[in-house]
Amino acid sequence: MQGEPSFDQLCDLFGYLPKRRPLSTPEVAEVVGVHFNTIEQYRLRGGGPRYFRPRGTRRVWYAEKDVLAWLYEGARNSTSEQPRAATA
Repeated sequence: MQGEPSFDQLCDLFGYLPKRRPLSTPEVAEVVGVHFNTIEQYRLRGGGPRYFRPRGTRRVWYAEKDVLAWLYEGARNSTSEQPRAATA
């Protein structure tokens, strides 16, 4: 893909059927294929996808595009290649 892929291209790439709404931590874990505690650890360490926590709540939400873009950032062609730089 040339440049930054669109949301639809990311969905095609990862075989993801969009829900068209924010995702919870367990839903993100299902998309990524890891335990939800792993996603929480990524969030605590600052290495996971961008998230949202509305003021006055303890809930955490993720935008679908942010999750898929985070996965895409890890794309490489060889083991010696560095991961893509994160973009906001």
